[in-house]
Amino acid sequence: MKLFASIGLAIALLLGPAAAADKPKTVRITYVTAPFNVPSIVMREKGYLDEAFAPFGIKVESPEITSGAQQTQAIAAGEIDIASVLGGTSAILAAANGVPLKIVAAYARSPKAYFLMTRADGLPKLADLKGKKIAGPKGTVLNQLLVAALASQKLTLADVEYINMDLPAARAALLAGQVDVATLAGANVTLVEKAGGRALTSGEGLIKPTTVIGARTAFLEQHPDLVAAYFAAHHKALDFMAKNPEEALAIAAKEQKISLEDARAQLPLYDFTPVMTDADVANLAADQDFMIEAAMLPKAKALDLKAKLIAPSAFTLK
Repeated sequence: MKLFASIGLAIALLLGPAAAADKPKTVRITYVTAPFNVPSIVMREKGYLDEAFAPFGIKVESPEITSGAQQTQAIAAGEIDIASVLGGTSAILAAANGVPLKIVAAYARSPKAYFLMTRADGLPKLADLKGKKIAGPKGTVLNQLLVAALASQKLTLADVEYINMDLPAARAALLAGQVDVATLAGANVTLVEKAGGRALTSGEGLIKPTTVIGARTAFLEQHPDLVAAYFAAHHKALDFMAKNPEEALAIAAKEQKISLEDARAQLPLYDFTPVMTDADVANLAADQDFMIEAAMLPKAKALDLKAKLIAPSAFTLK
């Protein structure tokens, strides 16, 4: 525990002197399990967040908000303090439109974990996407994958009927024949494959997705010690995964309702190292450029990501 306390103290010092601000009675940290967010799942199962905030007398609430757009809307409304798993594109779009948030760490890098899925009797190839119904969560990495896949065929979102659905709903709609393609990740991909479905493409070669951890700017500035407490819990979960890999996989498999074998196949697709690197910044900058080219973001709203969106402490986490 001394190690995690030291990490928390170091982060608090890096984030500034505002830790003396009045403490809230509750912190609100989103809980997002999909696509295969093992650190978050372990953190909840082991009670690490409650343990980290107990010395402050603070209760932790963990709303399950899976959509990146809904998470950033909740940050804008002051309804959540930390978005534990947020698509890089969602963070950029929100910040460019005035939402007061900062990226405080990377969560995962996983281009091979995102897919456009169809049924066994579905579309033969990507070139057949024109005019088809496609379901998936808008404002997410999967949204970006769809745009990139369409662009690779000289198509745009205007060439398809794009229906906003969360992952389980998109999977169900695909298997029920209500849509032609679903943008899916994690266990939902496995379930479609077991039902005879197949991938039209993964994100490899099309996108370099980086999911991040975002914090409400005022919360970060006023309570750096509480942000440090969050990272103490996050690092503890990563440490548990490293020392107890089979138990961590079993916990994740149970939460996602998949077999241990399926969980074991998923894990290598993810890099959960939280410290941000220049490569992560470059990937996020490429995402921003892509969104501008795809008319998802006006060029006039483009951000200097390192200066305006990413907290300096994101590069110094251990």
